Amino acid sequence: MEPNTFQLLRIELRALGKINKGEELSVSYVDFLNLSEERRKQLKKQYYFDCTCEHCTKGTKDDLLLAIKDGDDKPAENVVKEVVQFSKNTLEKIDKARAEGSYHEVVKLCRECLKRQEPVLADTNIYMLQILSIVSEVLSYLQMFEEAAENAKKMVDGYLKIYHPNNAQLGMSIMRAGVTHWHAGLIEVGHGMICKAFAILLITHGPTHPITKDLEAMRGQTEMELRMFQENEFVYYKMREAALSNKPFQVMEEPSNEIPSNIFHKKP
Repeated sequence: MEPNTFQLLRIELRALGKINKGEELSVSYVDFLNLSEERRKQLKKQYYFDCTCEHCTKGTKDDLLLAIKDGDDKPAENVVKEVVQFSKNTLEKIDKARAEGSYHEVVKLCRECLKRQEPVLADTNIYMLQILSIVSEVLSYLQMFEEAAENAKKMVDGYLKIYHPNNAQLGMSIMRAGVTHWHAGLIEVGHGMICKAFAILLITHGPTHPITKDLEAMRGQTEMELRMFQENEFVYYKMREAALSNKPFQVMEEPSNEIPSNIFHKKP
């Protein structure tokens, strides 16, 4: 059949900061959170060109992505190599376990790996960040939100030292971490993260993007919950518990440190 319509693909480029007149425009084809050599390999494989940008040629931030603990407890070189290799092997095992749907095995592998990484690798190290990203996501899926939130916070702290302040991946990661904290009942931190993510996505995605609109609604919801939390913590958690369990909201008497006078009865 002869076509009678034409599909027009629209690409939108958004400035992440001030651009001076005559300044070259640049765009990232792949996620910045990778070593320069790996990014160049990925670009060659997917887009068939050799990248000569400053980040790739100078290995910008590779030092952060491979950073280890510093100071008096700086680990020996052989220890670092062992932990890095252990991390790589673990990531392969995690891929296999995820493909098989063995999510509790994934959590077990991540916990073991983090135990080996934490005394050796810095919080910006690529291998630690990869494990933190996986374990926070899988723990959230398993509804183990408190542990998920703890790991998501560590992940975001590392990302903030690596990514451009208005990076889209950073905004999305902070948004997910904020939602995880909300699920864990940590409304203050959760609301703060959601507000920060909204500010980033306003720049990277724009105010009319569906994700930005959803995030704006979420920000309003968490702001309302935060006010309620600040007014009466006990009532807030009771309402939250009822909402999450789809049960009628019933407020029992707020716990008191005073012992009721009729708590003990004489034996008849």
